[in-house]
Amino acid sequence: MRRDLISILSSMPETFQEDRRELLALLLKNGVLHKSPSQPIVSRDGVNARWMVNSLGVTLTSRGAELAGRCLLQLLQHFDGKQLAAFGLIGVPVLQSCILQSGGQYRGLLGRRDAKPYGAMRLIEGEIDPREPVIVVDDSIASGTSFGEARERLESAGLRVEGAVCLVRFGWFSGYSNIQEQGYHVESLFDIHDDFMANMEGEAKPVANPSKIFPSFEWSGEKAPEGLHPAALARLALMEYLDTGELLRPPERLDREYDSSGGAWVSLRSQFNIHLRHARDGFWHFPGEPRWSVAEDTVRAALLTAKLLPAGKLGLERLASSHIAVTFFSALEECTLGQLDNDRYGIVVCSRERSAVMGGALPRMSGIGNEF
Repeated sequence: MRRDLISILSSMPETFQEDRRELLALLLKNGVLHKSPSQPIVSRDGVNARWMVNSLGVTLTSRGAELAGRCLLQLLQHFDGKQLAAFGLIGVPVLQSCILQSGGQYRGLLGRRDAKPYGAMRLIEGEIDPREPVIVVDDSIASGTSFGEARERLESAGLRVEGAVCLVRFGWFSGYSNIQEQGYHVESLFDIHDDFMANMEGEAKPVANPSKIFPSFEWSGEKAPEGLHPAALARLALMEYLDTGELLRPPERLDREYDSSGGAWVSLRSQFNIHLRHARDGFWHFPGEPRWSVAEDTVRAALLTAKLLPAGKLGLERLASSHIAVTFFSALEECTLGQLDNDRYGIVVCSRERSAVMGGALPRMSGIGNEF
């Protein structure tokens, strides 16, 4: 089983990683504003919140501004444009830091939501170069509303908006993914779930391996017989769960030694139509994760598969008319695309940008013709 893990952030040099870690520590300490009797916090849609990211608590300090600018300059190397724009107040310190530390490589623009009724009455301040792509610099991307407003202002001025960089994205979906879907290049230094909430007391922690999210269950008082073939054990575990709602206790040994150090999956197909799969589910063991015995892997994979079948009698009838296959995977190995071999290896692909997103396939799986 092969695994491929690539991201822009993970490919950065160690000096960048050190700066990023120090900046995150500063943001967690001084860049999170908590609700109090004297400090209400209200979101853009009017909902009261318990806390908010307040990057100005960090970017308005010498060290915080330096680190933010230095880190974002590394992300900006993946863009074509050399013209940066901040829309509103909060992105200004980061924009200025990027320009100052770039050694003349970047220039800046400031966008207003409303033109002043006096003076130059401009919506965009700065020397505009219409030939140069522009990148929006902000502290965060949540709904994407601020980026949309900035984009409209800049494009109305004849500029081509290439995309945006920010310190923190509020998850992948909604604003961040919508901006990408519209064809804009977007990069973020931190994720609100993986980097902030994972290190904040009392907040839900991100699940590193979503394939191991099991439904709540109780162990059965019954234990499976020793020496069973994995498919026979999976069938008994499925029968017990569908009949009683409890998970059969695994035996100490199977009919021989198996290697499930990479994960286990259980599949049901109709005995009358082999192309009709009733259910399949399982989980991966990633390197360094704690593992169960091969027998317990089998019954846990059966549990996940059972949840895809009808409950009670109908589920038992479907099970009785099905073939069962159990697939064990040896230890996962990171690989490049060129190392894939569809005739020999399955594959699981994980996103380092979206830790909860992964997909997998077995060797020579129906519908997959080759490594590409």
